Amino acid sequence: MAPRPARKTKSVDALKNCDNDAHVVLAVAKLFWLERKNKKAKEWFIKAVKLDPDHGDTWAAYYKFTTDHGTEQELQVLVDKCIQADPKHGERWCKLRKAIENWRSDGNVELMLKMCAKQLPELR
Repeated sequence: MAPRPARKTKSVDALKNCDNDAHVVLAVAKLFWLERKNKKAKEWFIKAVKLDPDHGDTWAAYYKFTTDHGTEQELQVLVDKCIQADPKHGERWCKLRKAIENWRSDGNVELMLKMCAKQLPELR
């Protein structure tokens, strides 16, 4: 990751070049999370899942953020929206969905969401 002073500049440059890319928006959300700007981070996580609701890694990052900084009600709304979106893509998400030991879960999105969130690195 870039040094702290350069992160803002790099994120602004990335947003200028590809403002509708869910990966860039997710990176900005994580940046706000690292800087403890939780309200802004939540807004950017929402933007990211709206841009690409099929990306499970984004849902997992948003879930992990919400478990730390949200309420149980917000968490349940997030899980319900994720189940409705039924994501199929994402580096960690696909590895989990295709792992033999998870075949019995029969596409349980809530279970995949929680497992994927556990695998994400800590951002504290």
